[in-house]
Amino acid sequence: MDVRTKAEVTNDAEISAGASKRLLDDKKSEWSGVTVLVFAQHVVLAGAVKTAEVKKRVEEVVRRDKSIRSVKNELLVGDLASFARDTALEGEINAKLTAAKGIHSVNMRWCATGGRVVLMGVALSKSEADGAAAIVRSVKGVKSVNASLRIVPGKNK
Repeated sequence: MDVRTKAEVTNDAEISAGASKRLLDDKKSEWSGVTVLVFAQHVVLAGAVKTAEVKKRVEEVVRRDKSIRSVKNELLVGDLASFARDTALEGEINAKLTAAKGIHSVNMRWCATGGRVVLMGVALSKSEADGAAAIVRSVKGVKSVNASLRIVPGKNK
């Protein structure tokens, strides 16, 4: 069960849509390799961009939404060549997290770039957060995991 209220889910959808629109409208952001992950008004930028300047620009454009509580910029600077492998990796991560007992994957978001996985969202305990990160690390092809899971004990709506 999603720990967010209907209003929080709506806010997250609006943040995501607004960020995408602003990035599409901004000709300097070159954001084709960027994934905007949103959960409970916290944003993680994942994926890859060509230059450090574009990385900074993407964050500036996304931060314009005052309803965002925090932005974590995990964008890699470099080549975007591994898109198909990353998509398959995300699918395998999805299958493993969804099937895992004690892991509420509905409260988590993830993105793979070059085998580097960003995991964000909410866990109901440190044990759940550690377990989710361990599952992701166990997936063949994952080179590293950067977990940004906030612990929200006992929150269940």
